[in-house]
Amino acid sequence: MQSPVALDGLESDLAMLFKPVEPSPVFVESLAVRLKKPKPVQLEKAGKVPLLLMMIGGGLLIGVLFYLIFRLMRLLFQKA
Repeated sequence: MQSPVALDGLESDLAMLFKPVEPSPVFVESLAVRLKKPKPVQLEKAGKVPLLLMMIGGGLLIGVLFYLIFRLMRLLFQKA
């Protein structure tokens, strides 16, 4: 741990380097009001169609399309 003399020197060096910030009293008051009485939080509701149902439906649709394409290809190659 550093000695109090070293810390005092560090604090004085920092005070010379950085200008202290003086916030506006109006801003501080409005911030205090917002922190004491926050606005109510409204949670978003999930969509009506769950993601799992959409994934299953998409998979079934792709499966049917592949089946129809392969069946069409089989019919075309049998006639040739």
